[in-house]
Amino acid sequence: MKQTSGTRYAPGYDLFKLIVAVILTIILIVLLLCESEKHFALLEMTVTPPTETERAVPPTMTSQPPATSTPTLPVTPTEIPATETPTVGAAPTQAASVVVTPPESLPASDPNECPSNPTRIQVGYTVRVLDWLNFRTSPGLGSPIQHTNQPGTEMDVIGGPVCTVRGTRDNPKAYLWWNVRMKDGREGWSAEAPLNYPNYFLEPIR
Repeated sequence: MKQTSGTRYAPGYDLFKLIVAVILTIILIVLLLCESEKHFALLEMTVTPPTETERAVPPTMTSQPPATSTPTLPVTPTEIPATETPTVGAAPTQAASVVVTPPESLPASDPNECPSNPTRIQVGYTVRVLDWLNFRTSPGLGSPIQHTNQPGTEMDVIGGPVCTVRGTRDNPKAYLWWNVRMKDGREGWSAEAPLNYPNYFLEPIR
């Protein structure tokens, strides 16, 4: 009787295949480890460490937190020290002292030579206002007006007169101004009469 031929079992061949598979697996693992080490080495070469300035400056954030209001305490003027701001390139100078100069004394005009109405007033007289009359800081229509006195106001004549001429050479006109003091102590200038007009703004009551 013949035996039927079939696949013969070779245990040595299977062991050989297993050893080859293990060796190939080890080689593959070693290659993978080498590739990973090269990859990490390249990353270390490309990434540079931050400089000292970069470490000192914190990164800015695109979104800032909402600003919170901090209550402030009221500060009185005595709590703030007076400081002087220095000027670059300029030598230190002393504080400029404010010097108040008295107003210029205006020369008195001869009323007989002034082309105005004849005067009836002298220094030392007390006068009364006859019509609404401006009380100015100095003689002249361009001087600032301090006050407008109503008829019946009494004033003391303390200086003058000063003549301010207007009009032409052939027909000159003038105001004669007197330095007067009101009863409340204010001092100023008022005209005695209109331009070449028979009426008067002031009359003496001595």
